[in-house]
Amino acid sequence: MGGVGQVLLTGAAGSVAGQLLPGLEGWARLRLTDRVEPPSMAGAETVRGDLEDAAFVDSVMEGVDAAVHLAANADAQSEWDEVRGPNLEAPVNILAAAARHGVRKLVLASSVHAVGQYSKQGRRGITTDLPVAPCCPYGASKAFVEAAGRQHAYRHDASVICLRFGATTRVPMAREVLPGWFGPEDLAQMIRLSVESEVRFGIYFGVSAAELGVWDIENARRELGYEPHCQVGPYLETAPEVEGWGLCPT
Repeated sequence: MGGVGQVLLTGAAGSVAGQLLPGLEGWARLRLTDRVEPPSMAGAETVRGDLEDAAFVDSVMEGVDAAVHLAANADAQSEWDEVRGPNLEAPVNILAAAARHGVRKLVLASSVHAVGQYSKQGRRGITTDLPVAPCCPYGASKAFVEAAGRQHAYRHDASVICLRFGATTRVPMAREVLPGWFGPEDLAQMIRLSVESEVRFGIYFGVSAAELGVWDIENARRELGYEPHCQVGPYLETAPEVEGWGLCPT
């Protein structure tokens, strides 16, 4: 195993984790958790439970060196009553438990939806130092996660990294998502780099197709050493135009 110790991974039964886990094999001792039974993985511990239950979160955080929090309701069509529990209460529980157990490294899944208004307006070269501009309740919940993570980093002397995932799929599912596509190899690379980094607090775009010029990843290159390997070029002509695959609802 790698030298990063025990890593808690939430949302382990989700689609993003399904793409991520093969790239983490042999990298760390993993504790996988989800509301449904997490997948089996050689050398990994699995624990089923609800992150909205503070006592459960406290139990799974015990003894870990780092936590990668992926679990969320990621449906951009969701309204507030659908994101309040999984996207607000659950990350609050994660941060509180990390503080109690002295977990000094946290990687929190955010989303490009936290600044989705810029993209919907056709802006290019979007950087992470722009004010948040969410395009939907889901995006607003991720902006909250970033703010909560920032205060946690400075209040508890921890390292917190927020990754604004783009369209995290094995291949681009539609032409509309090409600028924000985030391939599996790059996802695993960015998670590993984030856990291993010494950055106190950082926000980075998780995208592979930086050459298309919408989402700026220069700070991820400079501060994490991230360099995309997944190539968007082969999909520029083949990705279909699919109605409804835009960034978020109007």
